[in-house]
Amino acid sequence: MSRSLARGLLRGTLTLALVTSTTVLGSAVAHAATPRLALTALSFEKPTVDATTTATAVNRLTFTVTNTDPEAETVRGVVTLRTRSTVTGEVVGHERLAHYLYGSTSENADFVSGTPQQSTYAYDFRVPRFSDSATTTWEVTRVTILAGERETTISGDKLQAFPGTRFVAQTAVDASGPTVDTIQLANNEPFLYVNDKPASYAYTFNVQDYGAGFWKGTLKVAGPGGQSVTTPFTWERPANSWGGITCGGSDTSGGEEATYVACTARVTLPAGASPGNWRLSQLVLFNNAGVRTTYQNPTAPSVTVTANSTVQASEFAVSPAVVNNWREDAVVELSWAVTDALRGVASARFWLSAGCRQSTLPVNRPDGHLAVTVQVSTGTEACSVTGVAIVDGAGRAALYGSMFGAPDPQIRITRVASTEPPTALGATLSPKTAPASELYDLPPVELTVSAALKVAPARIATTYVYDVDGNVVYQSWGSGDQAEDGTLTDHLYLGWYGLTTGEYTIGFTLADAAERSTSYGVLGDPTSEPMPGGPLVFSVTEG
Repeated sequence: MSRSLARGLLRGTLTLALVTSTTVLGSAVAHAATPRLALTALSFEKPTVDATTTATAVNRLTFTVTNTDPEAETVRGVVTLRTRSTVTGEVVGHERLAHYLYGSTSENADFVSGTPQQSTYAYDFRVPRFSDSATTTWEVTRVTILAGERETTISGDKLQAFPGTRFVAQTAVDASGPTVDTIQLANNEPFLYVNDKPASYAYTFNVQDYGAGFWKGTLKVAGPGGQSVTTPFTWERPANSWGGITCGGSDTSGGEEATYVACTARVTLPAGASPGNWRLSQLVLFNNAGVRTTYQNPTAPSVTVTANSTVQASEFAVSPAVVNNWREDAVVELSWAVTDALRGVASARFWLSAGCRQSTLPVNRPDGHLAVTVQVSTGTEACSVTGVAIVDGAGRAALYGSMFGAPDPQIRITRVASTEPPTALGATLSPKTAPASELYDLPPVELTVSAALKVAPARIATTYVYDVDGNVVYQSWGSGDQAEDGTLTDHLYLGWYGLTTGEYTIGFTLADAAERSTSYGVLGDPTSEPMPGGPLVFSVTEG
């Protein structure tokens, strides 16, 4: 091959490679284009609204969003509105949210028309009547668009490029701030254990503002040594909520006007918070017009904080720790020792898991320990101490148990074990026979079973009546409690079942409170025992 031919072939090959590379690259760029979400139109219907005399003035907001993804099947999002004070120029009051969803009129912004690629929505904004001045500006501050995992937010200068993002409302002036009613502790327990981890407690109260409506607040607590913690709170509308709002976990059935709001404000104290009394020193409330109400040292319960570094309790014990409460309540003694108490022990309270409760006030024992009695309810399998609060005469506290996040006193009360199944000693019927003509008026046949008295009480769980072919012609479920002499009774209403002349055999199953069972004379049960004293038979005679 000549050099010129070789060079020609090489140039052709390079040209073909370059063309191929360019085509592939162009294709890759085209396929890599990311779909875009955008706001293309937004405006209020009216530039001004008079809301001075009514709470039902409405200004319609219409907006259009686009999605360049041709395969998109839906789009959704939220439009945020805020009020801007004419007095201060600041954005004030709680945000108003207009949720929208393609094809839906169940959101507070309705779908009007379009496709997932371009859709229009309308939100009838009910203009609040009250503000801090005679005129108020309402504006859209943010628009969020979501499609699948993609999200776009339009705000600031990009949003202000739309000419219809604001309108002016004539409003009534609200110069008074919110008010609060009784302030309480959320769990009514005035104790908090704070050691090497932060710990929290909460206040509950109701805020009223029948003008502009409640917006937000702060709650300040003060403790020993000048320590303090300030907690902000406000209300929100939970997802998929129709009319309900929540403030710190307290639910209120009310609209966005928030004229009456139940609030829970949770206070978190830092690790190592000073032990002693922590009080509510200040409560500040704002309404949607920005008007402020300040309560200094409001009436509210305080909280005693401890790390068990002052007064302490130890040597927790319970006697007996195992009880027989199968048939009746049991009573045990719970004792403990206290050290470093000033002016004695003022109070001692124990919280126990279900089935047990403290039943007496503490008493001093001769050995220097204190003791209370605990009542263990009938049938309770086990219970434990979940909380202990010991307070000395100086108001200092020691806390124990899981409910306070404090050291476990390790007190557990258990029921004595039942290891034997129920046992029948004998069984009788009364009457044992009846003529066929009298069956309809026959009073119930009484089955009496004599059963051994064991740890767990027994009952007749099921009674079966069989014909001569072994078919069940009658069945009953359950009898009353076992008597003190061990007997059990079941009443069989045989007269209602059209029994014919012949003999009918009885079988039954005993079950106890420990869920063990024993069967006697039950056909088809390979574990069934023979009837004690022989088969139990009811006879229907002629006549």
